[in-house]
Amino acid sequence: MGKKKIIIIITLVVILVLGIGFFVLKGSSLEKTLEEVQSYTSYELVCNMEMLENDELRSYQVTSTYALIDDSDYYKVELYDKSLNQSQIIVKNSDGVFVLTPTLNQAFQFKSEWPNNTPKPYIYQSLLDFLSNNEAIKESDGYRVKGEMTYDNDSRVASQEVVFDKQLNPVSVNVYDSDGVEIINVEVTSFSPDISLTIDDFDEETLLSSTTNAYSSVSTSLPLYPVSLMGSVLETEQIATIDDMTNHILKFTGEKNFTIIESSLSESEDIEVTYIDSDVIDLIDGIAYYEDNQLTYIASGIVCSIYSNDLTEEEMLTVISSMQSSTVK
Repeated sequence: MGKKKIIIIITLVVILVLGIGFFVLKGSSLEKTLEEVQSYTSYELVCNMEMLENDELRSYQVTSTYALIDDSDYYKVELYDKSLNQSQIIVKNSDGVFVLTPTLNQAFQFKSEWPNNTPKPYIYQSLLDFLSNNEAIKESDGYRVKGEMTYDNDSRVASQEVVFDKQLNPVSVNVYDSDGVEIINVEVTSFSPDISLTIDDFDEETLLSSTTNAYSSVSTSLPLYPVSLMGSVLETEQIATIDDMTNHILKFTGEKNFTIIESSLSESEDIEVTYIDSDVIDLIDGIAYYEDNQLTYIASGIVCSIYSNDLTEEEMLTVISSMQSSTVK
């Protein structure tokens, strides 16, 4: 073998070894960083989230807070609806899961595995799980991860893309349907790990009593109307007052009959906690529950219930998720 060929072979071997070493190093570097961030015992993630619902773009500011206290996971997610100027807090503590409307001193209590029972684009643990289960593409300023994704109560979701910086701080999340249309966009504005938090930061009564009435009433926004009508039309619309609560009653008839009752929660001087003994339907921007042919959705100070003997639970969820503050077309 000629000297020139030997040199070429040696050069190729060196390049191959260096290349393998580079990829191993890259992989181990990511793995090491992932182990480090998975050990965080607390964090606060603040982001702007936009959701596309029936051609209507809904905008939220979301603050997601987590702490591991006494070997238990505590979560708090504040969803500020920019269009309604209303804030809602979902908190998990040792007593269960609570949906709070701070401006009204109202709370609903559930037994649920929220938020770990289904992925969410503003929960850091969900994003790390997605990173662990998909291939990360290394970029100059961090990592980009793409992969298939499903959300339990949103059948549109087909895939997701998450961008992290070099320290695996979340940067953005994009969620797409099967046609590649973006239906959720999250832009992270700040992420602070290992912050100081106590049990009081996740106590439902403390949160209600410490929140000032900084948001407007949503009563003037009612009624909301569904876009997904399941082949039915609005037959009647009326207002009824029950227990000093104004209820908007919309009756739809056609291929599948159903009735929607909407009301704004009224402000209470004392903290009111209502226990709901039903399974939670966990949505991105709120919580719903189903019982006896009735599905009730709670979000931004509004309680919206749909009753039907014709609609399935999934169809009820489709209708209730399509509610908009505009007239039925």
